[in-house]
Amino acid sequence: MTETMHYFAYGSNMNHEQMIRRCPNSVFIKRLYLENHKLIYDGYATQRDGAVANIEEFSGSLVWGALFKIDKNDLKTLDTYEDYPNSYLKKIVEAKDEENNKYQTITYYRTNQKKGEPHRDYRNCILQGAQDCSLPGDYIKTNL
Repeated sequence: MTETMHYFAYGSNMNHEQMIRRCPNSVFIKRLYLENHKLIYDGYATQRDGAVANIEEFSGSLVWGALFKIDKNDLKTLDTYEDYPNSYLKKIVEAKDEENNKYQTITYYRTNQKKGEPHRDYRNCILQGAQDCSLPGDYIKTNL
């Protein structure tokens, strides 16, 4: 049996089509949120032609995202796509669902990047992912 783990996706990896293409063994479980963090767009990704999604600690705020079950092969693939450890770093975070169940999850983040604007196509990929994961409408309008 292959070892699996939980992954918290908050940017374009919420997009189910992209996740299946990148990580064919991944399984979407549910939407959930990460407390005391906020979603930002920062840095510059040439392949995305603009700033990309990131999270940073921010007291009193939250980031909605997706809980996926992934295996070690999927994690290796995500490491490649996220350019770990050169661009993004990884950490274990505790995310919660709407019933207040807690999940220890892996997620990616970056530090010390200049905030910027994402390319329209990249933002559309994230918006499709937010719909795929049924994120709250008011969160989508305000944060994505």
